[in-house]
Amino acid sequence: MQALWRFNQRVSHWRAMRVIKQALRVTYPFILVMTLISAIGQSCLTTNGFFFQIYHIGKWLPGLDLWQGAFQVMGLVVNNVVAVIVAFATGYFLALTYKRSGLAVGLVSALAFLTLNVNYEALDQTKRAGEQGAQFMENNLGPQGIFLAIIVGLSVGWFVSKLLAKTTRWRWFERLTLTGRVAWALVVVLVINVMIGYGLSWLSEGGLNGLVYLGTNALITNPGHYGVMILAVTTFNNLMWWLGLIGPVGLAGNNSVRSLQNLAAAVQHGSVWHAPYPVTLHTLGDAYANFGGAGMTLALIIAIWLGSRQVHYRRIATQTFLPNLVNLNNATLLGLPVLYNPILLIPFLVAPAVNIMLAWCAITWKLVPPMAYPMPRTTPGPLMAYLGTGGDWRALILSLVCLTVSVLIYLPFVKLLNQTDQEATDDAA
Repeated sequence: MQALWRFNQRVSHWRAMRVIKQALRVTYPFILVMTLISAIGQSCLTTNGFFFQIYHIGKWLPGLDLWQGAFQVMGLVVNNVVAVIVAFATGYFLALTYKRSGLAVGLVSALAFLTLNVNYEALDQTKRAGEQGAQFMENNLGPQGIFLAIIVGLSVGWFVSKLLAKTTRWRWFERLTLTGRVAWALVVVLVINVMIGYGLSWLSEGGLNGLVYLGTNALITNPGHYGVMILAVTTFNNLMWWLGLIGPVGLAGNNSVRSLQNLAAAVQHGSVWHAPYPVTLHTLGDAYANFGGAGMTLALIIAIWLGSRQVHYRRIATQTFLPNLVNLNNATLLGLPVLYNPILLIPFLVAPAVNIMLAWCAITWKLVPPMAYPMPRTTPGPLMAYLGTGGDWRALILSLVCLTVSVLIYLPFVKLLNQTDQEATDDAA
């Protein structure tokens, strides 16, 4: 553990890591609001939401359509700027480390990110058919684009900061004010990014971000009913989340062919014990390895309550508990942050992997029935398997065991963060 602590100390002093942490800290209030809106909207106001179905909200809430529309609009407004904010903040804080204009460099970084996410295909279709399509690839502007936003913020922030420094010494730019030098830098960045974005539009409809996601999906195949493959896919997916690639692999297995066959068998025989495919991504990953979202972050929150002495961590845990309860953990990932945190990477990968192995043993040895009934995504994690098996108490016990084991896995790393932050406080003093 001390070796991990020393490694974390070295990494935390890297310029890029300091900038990323500052950018994520600035973005956290926006992602928190977005997550809370999504948690209420998806769990309480949509027809397939868990609490909507349990409490029959559609029957007694007046003006349901108005509520749904209001939350959808609020969610869209915040969701479609999160990655842009990350790109701006990353460029801004990186420029400050080079003693350059943070606002100017941050704005250039944000514009560069938007340029890479222009829907060039829609522009071509508009020219040919006259139909107005979406001007930007909106999916890339939300949490799904955080990884690309960080890369763009770092690269453009470095390039523009260096360019502004050099233009002060170039003969042709000596008489230019800061405004003129920033304008020249903006033109150069826009030209480069337009060429990159337009070129990538020929390779992928989703631009650079879509190309990255296609590449990550190409690295894996359908895990089927093989426990080792399910374990590998889940671990790979969690690693991508830690890097800021939100959800590159679809882990929700409700609609897979094997899950539908399990459901048909459960309905036909009146019991989930007769499922033909007891081991699937749905019966292992969804049921026992995804409490709070990727990385079992619900267990992380509990571990923080039990073992953290840091006010910041405890405050973030309290603020993000309800979204984590319905498996929405974007605010937790950016608020602590979990992203790019070497100490939290290990339990973030290990806790779900251990749970999958525990669930595989219990289901294979027929100690617990497999989950066969589809459940809403916003079903509280510890209840997912219990309700998905038709209310089998053994599934509930296994879920509580998995949650407890995950808390125990996270706990020593949370306590190690106490030591890390105390050392940082001492250094600052």
